[in-house]
Amino acid sequence: MTMQRFHFGQQNGPAGRRQAARVRLALPGKVITITGHEPCQLDDLSQTGACITLAGAAPPLGDDVVMMVQGAEAFGTVVWRRGSSFGLAFDEPLAKSEVVRLRAIHDHFQALEHEQNLRRARDFVQGRRFF
Repeated sequence: MTMQRFHFGQQNGPAGRRQAARVRLALPGKVITITGHEPCQLDDLSQTGACITLAGAAPPLGDDVVMMVQGAEAFGTVVWRRGSSFGLAFDEPLAKSEVVRLRAIHDHFQALEHEQNLRRARDFVQGRRFF
């Protein structure tokens, strides 16, 4: 499978370096495209863009997309795609505080998810809950 790229402005700085540092995440969200909306997972984020994964195929190169994750919204353009994942270059940079806030939610979200899974497993083993 080959990766398609769409050259959008000056996405990379000198020597191919990104303009902004990225943080790795795994947060559920939603994307809105011209054809509708669908759930997504935010895989990484910076002030200037994001990597997003969908259950289906990624939107076409050059499409405009709205990303909505945990109260944050960003409008951008699809600049690359590979299978169900795609890169979104934001039209307006996100505030650094927003990137930090989403990273904190991610850290807390992972702990909450782990606690919920432990509680579900305990309930199941003890016969209090059936799946």
